[in-house]
Amino acid sequence: MTMPTNAFLPFHFQTMDSAIELLLPLGEQQQQLRIHEIGNEWFGREERRFSHRHPDSEINLLNTLAGESCLVSNAMLEVLFLAEMYQALTDGNYTPLLYKGETTLTHSPAPATQCWRVNPTTKSVMLPEHTTIHLQGLDKSWSLKRLTDYLKKTLSISRGRLLSQGDVTVWGPSSAEQEPWMIGIQNPWNEDTKLGAIVMPEGALSTYSPFEDYKDGDSSSDVLQCTVAGQDLVACHVWARLLGSLGLEAGLSLLAKRSDTCEAIVLTKQNELHYFGRETSLRHRWLDLHVDHYHFRDEQGKGDVDSFN
Repeated sequence: MTMPTNAFLPFHFQTMDSAIELLLPLGEQQQQLRIHEIGNEWFGREERRFSHRHPDSEINLLNTLAGESCLVSNAMLEVLFLAEMYQALTDGNYTPLLYKGETTLTHSPAPATQCWRVNPTTKSVMLPEHTTIHLQGLDKSWSLKRLTDYLKKTLSISRGRLLSQGDVTVWGPSSAEQEPWMIGIQNPWNEDTKLGAIVMPEGALSTYSPFEDYKDGDSSSDVLQCTVAGQDLVACHVWARLLGSLGLEAGLSLLAKRSDTCEAIVLTKQNELHYFGRETSLRHRWLDLHVDHYHFRDEQGKGDVDSFN
């Protein structure tokens, strides 16, 4: 990833789950103090709302009251509607609702026919009995996206970069010379090298490895790591996780069918790098990739994985 220059100032925030870095143009001291306050309040509030590690969080209360009606915030409603949308968009492969097992460590996906009920009048949600919601990082990517929108639209900050683990969103040029951002893609085999990079005037990307959820390495997926780039951080995050969990063939087939804008690079356990996207984009946006297999969309974003090269 490009290093901060003297034209930018880094801001650092910490939640229970991850470190967050915000890179903004240098401003007045008062503006800098305000950004610190905004960031700390923002992520503190979202942690109290969505963190499973926070005993009194809103998500924990909702899960505890499964089978009963629970009043929720506008933000929770928005995220739950997003979760429903992505469950439908991914043919049920993104499954935020889980059945509780006999222990809190054992959960299984609930079928798509089993869903929570929302009363928009009272702003309340009822989960089915013996279920729990796990948003799988969608809440974090939503929070990053909403903060970016606030900085751009409300505070009128013309350019910046927001980074949290594998999630990145950028807007505006990276320099006074109007240069785009260049984001490096980490090589999972060697932390000191990159798989390549992507040039982004504006947009988002998310990098995910199934080993993040299977610490013992027991993942049936043939994907070691995948990076999805697009305009919407939430979409990139969801698709990156699905590519990692479904595996290369099933994941790319679903992505080709359901997304017209996202592009991806996928590294398999066999150390083969796959590119999925437009051929023109590969030549102009993605840099220094040593691709083994190409899966090209046409310029309208359509494509059939079975017919790709």
